[in-house]
Amino acid sequence: MRFTLIFLFILFSGVVSAQSNRLTGEILSETGTPLTSSTVVLLNPADSTMQYFGISGTSGLFEIKNIKSGDYLMQVAFIGYETIYSNIEIPYKNNGEFGPIPMIPKLVSLDEVTVRGERIPLKIKQDTLEYDAKAFKVKTNGVAEDLLKKLPGIEVDRAGNIKALGEDVNNVLVDGKEFFSGDAKVATKNIPADALDKVQVYNKKSEESQFTGIEDGVRNQTINLQLNEDKKDGVFGELMAGGGSDSHYQAGGKVYRFSDKTQMAALGMMNNVNQYGFSFGDYLSFTGGIAKLSHGSGGITMGGGGFPINFGETVPGFATSGAAGFNFSYSKTKDNRYYISYLGSGSKRDLTETIKSTNYRELDSYITDDRTKQVQRDTAHNINFGIRHLFKETNNIIVDGGLSFNTGFVPLTSTVNSYLNDVLQNSMSRESSDLSERLTGNITATYLKRINEGKTIFKISGNGSLSNSNSDTNFENSIDYYNPLLSEIISQYQENSIKNASYGGSASFTQKIAGPYFMDLSLKLSNSDESLIREQGDIIGNSVIDTLSPEFYKKNILFTPGISIRRSSKGLSFSAGIDFATGRYSTELWEDSPVGKTYKYLQPRFNWQYEYKTGRRLMMAYSTRVNTPSATQLMPVVNNFNSLSLFYGNRDLKPEYSHSLSANWWIFDQFSFTTLLTSVRASYTKNKINYARTVNENLGQVLNLVNVDRDLSASANIDFSTPIRPLGIKTNLSISEQYSKGINIVNDIENEVSNISHRFSLTFDNRKKEKWDINTGAGLTITDASYSIQESLNNVYYDFNWFGEIRFTPGEKLDMNVTADVTNYTAQSFEESQLVPLIGAEISYFFMKNNRAAITLTGFDLLNRNTGITRIAEMNYLRESQSNIIGRYLMLSFKYRLNKFGGDTGMDVKIKKH
Repeated sequence: MRFTLIFLFILFSGVVSAQSNRLTGEILSETGTPLTSSTVVLLNPADSTMQYFGISGTSGLFEIKNIKSGDYLMQVAFIGYETIYSNIEIPYKNNGEFGPIPMIPKLVSLDEVTVRGERIPLKIKQDTLEYDAKAFKVKTNGVAEDLLKKLPGIEVDRAGNIKALGEDVNNVLVDGKEFFSGDAKVATKNIPADALDKVQVYNKKSEESQFTGIEDGVRNQTINLQLNEDKKDGVFGELMAGGGSDSHYQAGGKVYRFSDKTQMAALGMMNNVNQYGFSFGDYLSFTGGIAKLSHGSGGITMGGGGFPINFGETVPGFATSGAAGFNFSYSKTKDNRYYISYLGSGSKRDLTETIKSTNYRELDSYITDDRTKQVQRDTAHNINFGIRHLFKETNNIIVDGGLSFNTGFVPLTSTVNSYLNDVLQNSMSRESSDLSERLTGNITATYLKRINEGKTIFKISGNGSLSNSNSDTNFENSIDYYNPLLSEIISQYQENSIKNASYGGSASFTQKIAGPYFMDLSLKLSNSDESLIREQGDIIGNSVIDTLSPEFYKKNILFTPGISIRRSSKGLSFSAGIDFATGRYSTELWEDSPVGKTYKYLQPRFNWQYEYKTGRRLMMAYSTRVNTPSATQLMPVVNNFNSLSLFYGNRDLKPEYSHSLSANWWIFDQFSFTTLLTSVRASYTKNKINYARTVNENLGQVLNLVNVDRDLSASANIDFSTPIRPLGIKTNLSISEQYSKGINIVNDIENEVSNISHRFSLTFDNRKKEKWDINTGAGLTITDASYSIQESLNNVYYDFNWFGEIRFTPGEKLDMNVTADVTNYTAQSFEESQLVPLIGAEISYFFMKNNRAAITLTGFDLLNRNTGITRIAEMNYLRESQSNIIGRYLMLSFKYRLNKFGGDTGMDVKIKKH
């Protein structure tokens, strides 16, 4: 509590010294017409960095409030007009009223200011918001993410997720080109801030829409990092190494080479502090997913997967890992580019985990206690490539592809005990080892042809994918049942080979029919072949058990004609269409006669977008999807890898048919940088594939896959962000509601499960981040789970978390940072509450020419209170898991920047007064 009060005192202490100084004026063209969206910036005369800014409204008026007294250089800019500069002193005369400012297309100056190397901190260019990177101070050795945190209208959370103008950013380009296949965090967490010249934010249309000029409703909020020209003629980067207590270490290197036509980047890292790689995708490579293909639930996603929601959160276990990546792109011309990237990773994770679950039956509940130890080794190699080739101005070829190879080795020991009314019913000790590998590849290619000045569009697309997974598993399960008393030992091997090859193509014809209206005719054809071949037998004698060694095949062919009408205009666009999906899939077990199913579905779709005012947009979308069951879901032969949970597929499964509906309302006020994003989403699935669970008297269970009538999910979100200028802070309020209602079957009784989650969060951070960067926030999650089979088992639990971060940068030589995270898991529905306080600190000292070198001392979990606890509510159980986790350590590291470029630190301004 004391720390919280001190933190809030520092955060709001600026209120006491808040100034009431203001500056107003009117921006006019040479003819006296008001100029909307002109930028008015007050610069620090010493280094030309932005101190305050304002934007003119529709009447040309601007107002800047709460300005600290002092001398400033006022900059007035508007696209197509010469920039104007004036030296002013605040408080300004006439009660802060500057008066009209005429903008003319020739160099003028209100105070005879001569400017060299002009820099305008903020520009609005139609649909693009452009920031000048040099107008914002960033800590020495900062990366692009540190710069983005300082830009008005952009928010970066502590995990590196980005929002721009209220919308999520998943696409970050470097000089307009893909960087490691567009993985946003690879760019923002690695590109040096001092390498950037401009940051551009815009809603990127699809490549097809950009080429054809016809709106298709596809938009992606995009950030483009534009590099300094001097960074396009040389190599730059950094090297880092560190060591610490308990033999912890980390090392890494980054090297970049950019030119007008080529981009090259190489990244590498190694550590034993649970940092897996450069992006969220790297972390997912190490969650044991490969091994689960052989023994799991047939590919059904049930939620609560065990990995962090945001990359950067706590990772269980002790991990030693390394990663390396390479990115290369070449642009012969603006519209002709080729790129390829590689990311490779390796990891060894020592994990000890305890999982306690409350499982529900029709009349009671029972407890399972699972204790697991494993040493998991994984490798992942991923290659992505693409081609963009425009020729003869009317022909465009787009190619994207990827190739990945993953391996995993998981030796495991575990003990599982099951209790009913605190009486032990069964126990199982298990030892297993799993060696697996998976090779996947995919490619898509599209050819677009404009005919008759863009009134007619012809499109041909093709796609293909291949997946080949193999695993070799040995396991020994020793099971004891106590009612009645029975023991058994199963010692077997299991070899699985799962292959999936699919290919398809489509052709479409788009014709302008009248005004902004177009008609699309399309035809799609796809084919897939899957196989699951398993050999299983007793380890002793190496004898094959034929009944557990199936050869199973699935073939699927789908034919889909469709028609749609769309309107393409700047402010309003929509499309409405319908496809007719008709297909057939057949299965073959061993060499029996194929069993086939034919399916036919109408698939309507709708997309509507209306930008009724600058920064105001309404969006609605509706779509349908058909999902046929996979071979692992269809195969009816038992998988007994877990002797207490036998799994069967179901050859009679029907396809899932899903409806999805969404609506969004987006507001961005470019004058106050206030954003509001509201969204509502809902989905309904008929014939949802789910579990039918039979629990016997000994609490062993059998899992079968079945189609249930329905599955419903819905969500609503409100995200509001605005500056509070009198307090000098920015605030973000987020409210999220999640609802799901599904059916699983327990002992032949339908269990209807409803799950409601309420999430509230409120964060604050200071707007001016010259020396102090302070942010704090709190979040509350309330989860309410209810079960129709036994209402007395309904439960509600709460998670509360608070965080605070203070960064102090007194100058170019020193940078200090303190972080605090406190999470409280309430005891309701669990045995006891859990309070997890995490405190960290870091101090960096920069030295050598241009501050090229740095020494950093880092302290992690200074209170040594870190725990790997996770609580979830699922379809028929409540689960708490706790694992070993990296605790307190100190790390001293050294960082050295390669080929640090000196030069411009801002705008070179020479002022002449008369």
